[in-house]
Amino acid sequence: MLKVVIQSVFALENGLSRRGIVRNYSFGSMVNNVKNYFALRAGTKPPYHHVCQVGDPVLRLQAEPVDLEVIPTAEFKKFIDHLITVMRSYEAYGLAAPQIGVPVQVFVIETTEKNYEENSKTMRAGQPLEIVPLRVFINPKMKIIDYKTFTYPEACVSICGYSAHVPRAKSIRIDALDLSGNPFVWNADGWPARIAQHEMDHLQGKVYTDKMDPKTFSCVVWDLVNFKEGKLAMDYRPNIRSKFK
Repeated sequence: MLKVVIQSVFALENGLSRRGIVRNYSFGSMVNNVKNYFALRAGTKPPYHHVCQVGDPVLRLQAEPVDLEVIPTAEFKKFIDHLITVMRSYEAYGLAAPQIGVPVQVFVIETTEKNYEENSKTMRAGQPLEIVPLRVFINPKMKIIDYKTFTYPEACVSICGYSAHVPRAKSIRIDALDLSGNPFVWNADGWPARIAQHEMDHLQGKVYTDKMDPKTFSCVVWDLVNFKEGKLAMDYRPNIRSKFK
């Protein structure tokens, strides 16, 4: 995992420098600046156990491809397991590596039977939902197969508490590597295609607010805010990310 994190540090260093956040100091100074960025408090460094929130510079970086020599290592597999664990702890349908502070080209998706049973009857605007087996994508490249778009409500664990209508292409194809480093082709239509497009955006430094219908952007508990007379707080930790008090 160390090599993966080092790669992410270099990627973040370059990205912050391009954005004028890090000046052109010596190489060592720039690395230290990035390390200081991550070291917000003792013991806090990526990959995180929580999901980064919008405004974090890491979510605006172009993710770097994973070195082929890294993929077979035990450290990388441990990193993938961690990414999956965080996704499941937030009960998310997908999660990209930048969302836990590591800007590399990796994302995972999964819609479990439990997700389906709990949400299929409550999905707004008639959005279709289906079970999607766990899938890991390394260095993915996406091609749109059917450019016809469908617009449905979309949320993100990196923008907790909000949602908006987002147009997505109907069908896509992704060429990627699996956990063994072997290439595979994945074709998706509808619900899984929407999830994958959302995660691919994260690898390109984008979030759904870049593509949303701005008039539909809303707090998912605006009515509860009124009922509680504003006395409402949100916890960003895993497992209780959607609970308000």
